[in-house]
Amino acid sequence: MRNHKLHHQRNIVRGSMLVVLLLTLFTMIRFTAVAHAQQRQDFRFPLIAQLQQTPSGSADLNWNRQSRALIVTLHLRGLQPGSNHAAHIHASTCSARGKILYPFKNVVANKAGNAVSMLTIHNVTGGIPASDWNITVHRGATAKTGDLLCGNVVNPKGATAVSAPLRASP
Repeated sequence: MRNHKLHHQRNIVRGSMLVVLLLTLFTMIRFTAVAHAQQRQDFRFPLIAQLQQTPSGSADLNWNRQSRALIVTLHLRGLQPGSNHAAHIHASTCSARGKILYPFKNVVANKAGNAVSMLTIHNVTGGIPASDWNITVHRGATAKTGDLLCGNVVNPKGATAVSAPLRASP
């Protein structure tokens, strides 16, 4: 009888251990599946967000009379993360594109699709022009890729600071 009780207790312990192992295995599988699903969802979300955003931005121009330095800062949003874009100050307006006057270093979007680029132009004697400048951001790393965004510089009062909205090019 005693052997029978001992044998019965061993079976209960073995059964309990088996239940604990199965529950542990099930929990591990469940957490792995949830983590994998979240990882896939996180991966897909930026792709959807890219397609729903329209690129836009602004160009802030600040001229210092004493140093005669013009600082132009581009603020861009809605770009494809990691994308590389040529940007320039052109003569004329967005609708009547002129020659490149001042090139920016290529602009590279961060993981969120945003980018900031700054250009300093030295020895600008006349300040920010009243008109006939535009700021263009191109679709790719060269001007040959076409225009993505463009904004006309408008400064009729001769201000030392102006902002030009950058909008999608037709």
